[in-house]
Amino acid sequence: MATKTISIREDVYDILASLKKENESFSDVIWKLTKKRKPNLRDYFGVLKDSKAIIEIEEDIKKMRESARLRTI
Repeated sequence: MATKTISIREDVYDILASLKKENESFSDVIWKLTKKRKPNLRDYFGVLKDSKAIIEIEEDIKKMRESARLRTI
């Protein structure tokens, strides 16, 4: 396999070195950081926790449920 030499800042090197496991190469670390992965729903959990939009949506849902309840009685 061909190799390439790249220059990186020392602070970036330190970050990569801290992420590198004993049996990994720097190429492995960079690969893991750059490969596309399937999104995981857990990554988004709580993102809208304090969102004004979510509060408005919840209020609208409550109003719709209440109006539906009143129509069936």
